[in-house]
Formats: sequence, C-alpha cells, structure tokens
Amino acid sequence: MRFGVAMVAMALIGCGSGWAGRAPVELGDEAAETAEPFVAELAVGSFHTCARLRGGTIRCWGMGARGQLGDGAAAQRARPVVVAGIDDAVQVVAEGDRSCAVRADGSVWCWGFNAVPELDEEVRRGRAQAQPVAGWREVRQLALGFDHDCAVVGDGSVVCRGQGTRGALGDGGMMATGPVTVVRLESVAEVAVGYAFSCARTNAGEVLCWGWNEYGQCGDASGRDHLTPSPVPGVTGAVALTAGFDHACALLADGTATCWGGDTFGQRGDGGGATVGLAAPVVGLRDAAEVAAGQYRTTALLFDGTVRGWGREWGPERALWPECAEPREHVSVAAPSERRQAPPEPYCPVPTTMPLTGASQVVVGQLHACVRTDDGRALCWGSNAYGGLGDGGVTDRAQPTPVAW
Repeated sequence: MRFGVAMVAMALIGCGSGWAGRAPVELGDEAAETAEPFVAELAVGSFHTCARLRGGTIRCWGMGARGQLGDGAAAQRARPVVVAGIDDAVQVVAEGDRSCAVRADGSVWCWGFNAVPELDEEVRRGRAQAQPVAGWREVRQLALGFDHDCAVVGDGSVVCRGQGTRGALGDGGMMATGPVTVVRLESVAEVAVGYAFSCARTNAGEVLCWGWNEYGQCGDASGRDHLTPSPVPGVTGAVALTAGFDHACALLADGTATCWGGDTFGQRGDGGGATVGLAAPVVGLRDAAEVAAGQYRTTALLFDGTVRGWGREWGPERALWPECAEPREHVSVAAPSERRQAPPEPYCPVPTTMPLTGASQVVVGQLHACVRTDDGRALCWGSNAYGGLGDGGVTDRAQPTPVAW
C-alpha cells in the first residue's frame, strides 16, 4: 500500500529543460546497486532534498547555506551528506530552508532556518545541525508550513505552534502562541498545513479545516476565516490529505480525489476557473494511491506507478506538463504603479500524465523534483543550480537521474 503521509512541498517555478518528445522513463528497469541505500521516504524544501533511509538515518543534498542539510557545514552539497545525530527517524519533513525529523520516541529535531516567530532567535537564524524542538512530544505525524506547524500527537489530538494570524493554530484565537492544542479535534490520523490555514483528517475519514479562508481553503465560500476547525462540506471517506499555499486536496477511499480553495493556476484540478472553490472532484482521476500538493500544483501517484499532475508549470517551455490537453495561461493584473505587465504563466487545469513509471513517491521543490521508486532508489530532475539533483554535478536534467550516494 502506498497510502501514507501526504507530502507538503513548495512550488516548481522555473526550469529550462523540457520533456516534450521524450518517452516515459521506466524507473524500475535498472537494478539498484548493492551499495546504494534503500530510501524509505523523501522530503523536499525550496532548493534541497532529504531522504530518510531504511534504518532511520537521513541524508540531504542541495542548497545548504542556512543549515538545512544538517551536516554542520551550512554549505551547498551536490551529493547527499549525513544528517548528524539522527539514527532513528520515522518521518522526515522539509519546507523552505529547513528540515525536521520525527524520531522513534516522538520527539522532533530540526535543522536550518525557521521563520516561525515564536521560536527562539537562535533557531530562527538557522542551525546547521539537528536540535530538539521544545514542546513537541509523542508526535506521530508532523506537517510544516511557512508561518506555523502542526502535528498529530499520541492521543490523536492536534498540536500547532507558530503564527496564529487568521486562526491558523485552531485554538480560537489569532495570536502567535504555541504549542497549543487545536480545539474540538480528536481521533485525528493526519494533518496538512498551508499558508495561514490547516486541515486535519480523522480516522473516520472526515476532513476539518481552520484559518485563512479567503479562497475557500476551509471548504466554504463564506470568505470568513475560521478560528476553530470546521468540517469541509461534502468530503467523506478521506484516506489521505495534503495542502498547498491556498488549496487542499483529499484522497478518497475509491481512488478519486477532491480539492478545494484557490485555483489561480488550476491547482484544484477540477477544470474550473473560479477564484474560490468548494470541494470538487479532480477531473478524470482514478486509482490514485497518494496525493501531494505543492505551492500552486498537485500531483497524484496511481497504483500502477504512474503519476498525474496539474497546476502551475515550471516555465514557458511547459516542462512539467508537456502532455496537457488544456494548457492555459494566467496573466497577473499589474498595479497602476507598475511599469510593465508580468509575463503570462502557463498552467494545466486538469490532470495530465507525467512521463514516469515505477514511482512510489514524487516530491517537488522550487526548481527540481525527485521520485522514489518501489525498490528504494531516488532519482531527481530539473534545475541543478544548487545541487538539488544530488548527482554530484551542476548540469540540469530533463530526465530523472539517480542520486549519487
């Protein structure tokens, strides 16, 4: 089963290489080298990637100037380096310029730059080695956001910390406090965090959201922020959950998915163009095993190891969704003070096939993407400007390239 933690990743916003005319990459065709570690989970920040290996150690690569690689050097790495002091991780999470691990005892250790303002200044400046985060205990699943974080803890309740503006912490207030227990939540299986809003999936398959609701992120069209959790109308039988910048999606038990919230770049996948969106089925999606939202895009992994994606493109070459049947362009409305109009940004409003097979997880960063295969390998493609592909070089790749361990 591929059901698991729905990964929260940031947007892919620029890549100079295209997929057009390329055949799908058979990720399972080549036998893994015996010396290659088995990757159990991938996590991606803006310009770096981390892999949790079988056994509980973590290795990271890419941009490391803010300590997000955890090797103590605060430097860019083109090949994976070992995160010092972590040998029993059960989850790895990344966001922006930081990374975190949930350890076997339920504690959370983080490294890199943290924008959450309620943390001490030393942590916010960045640490190049993993350090325990006070207040996180008995954590079963962790979700990171730019302004706040949430976790499912041992008793099935949800604890959030960080900036509570617009009700993002779910405790009924709008102050930067933490950790705080989200009110009116119990028996939670999973949380997902967007910008200033959060959602939770219960063991019964219900989804509840709270916080910023300008674009329907809480599942209704009221435009009013929610200070405490409220059920997303029409969503039942959810088995996985994910959130982007201003949208969220739930994977349902029948292999379909439904999304709600903002849709500026088609990230809901319902083919519509309304700014505010109630929960609606993703067009044509069937047999999905996992969903993962980036900033303004979403991907779905199918049970046959293929991948579908929709939302914002990498760039004008349509490198991410070259097979999109309904390509569209978003044109930003320039402010009167601006001298020139922003260039159109392409996007795909419905799921399109990504040229990959044999995948078991896909994660996307600002300029690169990585995939984990069923046999535990990691391959990356896109921009290699910051070493994000982990292949030891600096050349951009239009095809998934094995990480050089």
